Amino acid sequence: MRHEIHNKPDFASLHVFMDKGDQIVTEAGAMMSMSTDLDLQTNMKGGVMGALKRAVGGESVFMNTYTAEKEEQRLDVAPASPGDILHLPMNDTTVMVQRGSYLCSTPDITIDTKFQGLKKTFLSGEGAFLLQAIGTGDLWLSSYGAIHQIDIDGEYIVDTGHIVAFDNTVEFDIKKVGGLKSLLFSGEGLVCEFSGRGRVWIQTRNSGALAAFLSPFRPVKSN
Repeated sequence: MRHEIHNKPDFASLHVFMDKGDQIVTEAGAMMSMSTDLDLQTNMKGGVMGALKRAVGGESVFMNTYTAEKEEQRLDVAPASPGDILHLPMNDTTVMVQRGSYLCSTPDITIDTKFQGLKKTFLSGEGAFLLQAIGTGDLWLSSYGAIHQIDIDGEYIVDTGHIVAFDNTVEFDIKKVGGLKSLLFSGEGLVCEFSGRGRVWIQTRNSGALAAFLSPFRPVKSN
């Protein structure tokens, strides 16, 4: 099995070329096009509890598994938002993934959820759970905007709305930038402070900032 990522970084799409017996697991609705000899099965990976845990992590309850029934089959996948796609080869590793960033993976990658704690949930506004990708195989993540990798050895600060994923070897804490005045008027809000050694992947655009930018332009009904 091999893959290509086209149209980076603005409107990236993933194209997987599969041999007989190869499988790819995707988020529901991610398929863009496919060969005729791919078998599609839709199920709740990990059973009902696994599906519910993914739901609270901001992902689909159902996942699609594509299996090549003949040689030289092709599956084209695209994320919902305009942006980039990142390929991560996994070798018995664990990567924490922000909600909405999981695109697809090979079957040996387990997608679970991890509670990030009441303090981090309350402050970050990003949800109570992070996705946790574990195993050996191939993992593909998507973003809003381009994806940039940062290698951390010590401490580093990232805006909460720009996080795509990070190695579980780094610790993180949610903090405010500066004092109360900075929090209210700087436009920066809350940040995630990483510490330790590992990789962090960030996206160059923030969907929350886009929503705030567009809000004044929404039509408002008058009574």
